[in-house]
Amino acid sequence: MNLEELQAMLDTSEGVVQRQSAQVAGASATVAAAIAEAARVQSPVRLVPRAPQAAAVEPQPHSPPATLQERLQEIEMAQKLGYLLCRCSWPPQIMVLTGTDHVYRCRRCSRVREM
Repeated sequence: MNLEELQAMLDTSEGVVQRQSAQVAGASATVAAAIAEAARVQSPVRLVPRAPQAAAVEPQPHSPPATLQERLQEIEMAQKLGYLLCRCSWPPQIMVLTGTDHVYRCRRCSRVREM
């Protein structure tokens, strides 16, 4: 091999190394840009508001009536709709129809009446 051939091979290998280093620099720039973008944008979990601790408690199906008059109106309406009343307390408790056994049950004293 003569000096010119060695110089040509060296120039070729330097060009390959320069192209590879340029590719690595381009890839590292792309990765750096992606990391910067990910740091800039918040994750989806942070966008969802945190549930207050009070919401962890199971909410009541309806709010209780504020006055005795409202409670008596509610009882009268339930009786007109065909619900049974339990006289374990005053004002009477509305007995609710349970699912599978089809009986009315008092929420306060758990007394059961058949349909």
